[in-house]
Amino acid sequence: MVSKKQPKKQKNQPRKNKNMTQNKPIRNRTHKFLAGLLSAIIPGMGHIYLRLYMRGLTFMLLILLDLSALLYFSSIGIQINVPLLILLALCIPIIYFYNVYDVLQSADWVMMRRRRVNVLGGSDKPEPNERAAGEALMVWERGISFGLLLIVGGALMVLFFRKPRWFQEVLALYGGYVFAVLLIIGGLIIFGREIWGMLRKTKV
Repeated sequence: MVSKKQPKKQKNQPRKNKNMTQNKPIRNRTHKFLAGLLSAIIPGMGHIYLRLYMRGLTFMLLILLDLSALLYFSSIGIQINVPLLILLALCIPIIYFYNVYDVLQSADWVMMRRRRVNVLGGSDKPEPNERAAGEALMVWERGISFGLLLIVGGALMVLFFRKPRWFQEVLALYGGYVFAVLLIIGGLIIFGREIWGMLRKTKV
């Protein structure tokens, strides 16, 4: 009888794969910790670390715009100063803590996507359970909203620092109405989202 030589099994190969799968969650936690730490030190820096550049720059611009508006309205004397200053002061911690929360949520999706593509050799197409989170995360990175934010934010910062007379007069005349309208619109948006969520739950 002719005996066929069977190829020797490589015993070290499974151990290597096992070590890779064991070290990967540790690396993911490290990247998530670094992203959260950077966002806690400088808002938006954690998103840039995760290569979400537009999202990170958006948080930086919002903080700078809020501080510029706070300095502007505190340096001029108009009737809407007190409620507007309180609102602007409250927006700073809201933006800061939402920035940290958002980068921690984004880190999970980014690291899962990189692990599927680089380690498991999968495609770049997201899974059904990741698609909703991915679309909500990347819509700001690929849309025109960031460009509009840069235009509007840059124009407002120029007005805040230049302090033209006509801008101060417009705010004194119509600032209170604009502030009230913005509060009403924000309340309607929140109310509409709650009603829409309740309707979806009842249909399910």
